[in-house]
Amino acid sequence: MSEIQLSNFRWVLVEGFPLLFSLFCFVLLLVLIVISFRYRLQNLKSSRVELSQQEAITRQNWAYKRGGAWLLILGAAGGFLPSLFILMTKNQVWSVNEQGPHSSVDASLLLHIPIAVIWISLVGVQLWSGDKSDRRILHRYVGWVALLAGILGIGLIGGWIWPLLNDFSGGLSSPTAGAGIYTMITGLGVGVNGILTIIYARQKNFAAHKDHALMTLFWTMDPGLHRLNMWLMRVIGGDYWAPENTAELGIAIAKLPANVGLIIWALTMAWYAGRLNKRIIYNVAGQYFLWILGTFALIQVFIHNTMAIVIAATSVILGAVALLSYRNL
Repeated sequence: MSEIQLSNFRWVLVEGFPLLFSLFCFVLLLVLIVISFRYRLQNLKSSRVELSQQEAITRQNWAYKRGGAWLLILGAAGGFLPSLFILMTKNQVWSVNEQGPHSSVDASLLLHIPIAVIWISLVGVQLWSGDKSDRRILHRYVGWVALLAGILGIGLIGGWIWPLLNDFSGGLSSPTAGAGIYTMITGLGVGVNGILTIIYARQKNFAAHKDHALMTLFWTMDPGLHRLNMWLMRVIGGDYWAPENTAELGIAIAKLPANVGLIIWALTMAWYAGRLNKRIIYNVAGQYFLWILGTFALIQVFIHNTMAIVIAATSVILGAVALLSYRNL
């Protein structure tokens, strides 16, 4: 491969990736909007067959169990398992970004890791035991432990305490402050949805309970899909995304497909479950907001500030139109 071809390949995978990926996402959004308004024009909603309560419960359980399992496979097994393997074999907390020992290991991170393993394991138990009368007691008590692990170990310790101690060590002007804000938003998503999962369970509104349980998993698997992308980036592009070759922004590039992957997953599961409601849409909008922020920051650095503003403005407009039209799907 010639030097020019290598240079073009690198541009597509690094500097040009945020721009090209945003254009791809715009096409997806336009398709969603067209489908939505086509449904409105053809008035397809009036011809839908209404499901009975039991049929709706069965449909939601079928979609959420399978969707949750796939997200665990991709995020937990694909993203976290390689790091856990390295931790057990080398006795080192591993940085996927730097492909070396983690440089910010403290008590909060060492506490976060085993609790995250507990959370992931118990989510698997919950997916297996949910909606089974002979496993109801197991589901209830494991659910309490799982949600406490998710809210405290991931939402609070991993999502707030660790970034406050590390990403903001130099204040808001710290170069890692942006990553800290991102992590804290994901931690907020975990905490809010986890608490609402408990509230709706106690109110015996089990459909809403399952929505928020799925969205709790949605936010906790953000770093899992992020890590999966970083592993894949090393396989596809070698050192193209290494910190020293991307002005420390390779880790941010990997976030973009993680955001969009989670959005597609959530919308697909909600559609299959017949639960495309405000609870799901608001969480999806949170991931979309993070995607806009990441895309803006990368295009601003790699291409030009004006282009970054244009892409961000287009993203906001298309996102708002899609948000207003989702009721028609």
